[in-house]
Amino acid sequence: MKKGLSIVAGLAACAIATAAVAHHSFSMFDPSREEVVRGTVVQWSFNSPHTLLYIEDESGQNWVFEGNAPPSALGRTPSISGDTFTPGEDVVVIHCPLRDGRNGGGVGLVIDSDGTVYNPSDAGCSANQREAEWPEWVEAGYTSKAEAEEATGTGDSQ
Repeated sequence: MKKGLSIVAGLAACAIATAAVAHHSFSMFDPSREEVVRGTVVQWSFNSPHTLLYIEDESGQNWVFEGNAPPSALGRTPSISGDTFTPGEDVVVIHCPLRDGRNGGGVGLVIDSDGTVYNPSDAGCSANQREAEWPEWVEAGYTSKAEAEEATGTGDSQ
């Protein structure tokens, strides 16, 4: 009986570990691509396990971007809270797109209408590692990391 219970407990532990790893997978995002979407905030969900930013782009398409967990966001500079992004606010989202082509992705950075750069990234997108470059690239009109690096002569291919 004890042996059977141990086997069941072991299988349960493996199932839980597998679910935890699957939950924290970023494989749905394409980290090799960083792209820009401009739009208006529809909703900012500051909920566990991940924040979600919903926007409507300039052509009326809806997008959703997954970010970090709220406790992590509170400690960022500038701090990110449940009031950071409000419906109707214009934002620029730098993200790593979903691999399946749907409108969304892993958020890297968000630039609000006054130019403040927020980092709600949760390791699904490395755009936050270019926090100094992205505001300049957005200002110059670049819509992707590849386009910006090609135009400026920077990046891995140079």
